[in-house]
Amino acid sequence: MSVGMRSQHYQALDNYTVPSGGCTKMGLTKIGDTVGFFYETKDAGEIVTVVSQMDQVELAKKAGSGEGISQGAKVYYEAASASLTGTAGSNTLCGRCLKTAGADDTTVLVAFNGLCAA
Repeated sequence: MSVGMRSQHYQALDNYTVPSGGCTKMGLTKIGDTVGFFYETKDAGEIVTVVSQMDQVELAKKAGSGEGISQGAKVYYEAASASLTGTAGSNTLCGRCLKTAGADDTTVLVAFNGLCAA
């Protein structure tokens, strides 16, 4: 995979049809009970791979007051912002933080497992 990641273990949902509005490479999404990120940018109706597990990847993080995530903490997918957060609430568990991310950081390095909630 050439999306800024080292060679590593990953699992994916292949042959996913992109919904209206299209998708952006590395953009987060939830399909049923599975959280994943798009492997590449595609238009609506095209077929794309959605990565559901990866040993180490940097993904979008919700930024703002109280949004820091400590190394080793659980990370969750927040549908409203289409990003990761350290806040459980009604969000979906999808991995662990590998490197502390400050409140104003817009990305976080995670051990990603979008199958946690399944």
